[in-house]
Amino acid sequence: MRFTVPRRFAAAAAGVVMTAGAGIFVTAPTAQAAYADCPQESGYLCFWKDANYAGSPGKLSGSNTRWSAFAHSSCQTGTWDNCASSIANEGLSCEAVVYENPNYGGSSWVINRDTSAANLVNWSKPSGGNWNDAISSNSWWCG
Repeated sequence: MRFTVPRRFAAAAAGVVMTAGAGIFVTAPTAQAAYADCPQESGYLCFWKDANYAGSPGKLSGSNTRWSAFAHSSCQTGTWDNCASSIANEGLSCEAVVYENPNYGGSSWVINRDTSAANLVNWSKPSGGNWNDAISSNSWWCG
């Protein structure tokens, strides 16, 4: 299952207008600010601890056998291992591949270029369950 939202539509939906009493309040979800921390065409696979791209992202540009090598203090383990809840492939020319186990083991998921997933709970793994807090390594496929 793949889902891509064209960026022009995502940007248009970024602002939310609410009316309350006599006033009008315009707010921008914090997710858009956090997503901006992973610029388009940056060459990175970006991922966030929380759904909807909340917080500061992790950014990787190469293949990595163990996400446990990358510290992130707000994750339960203190590393990015099994801690991503949102993901975006801003690679320059390749598809990102994520794996449920270190050393490219277990189930894998190919994430097309310019594709993102705001909530990994909604993405099923072939081995069962979902991809939320279930990524331990990544590589790139340029086929």
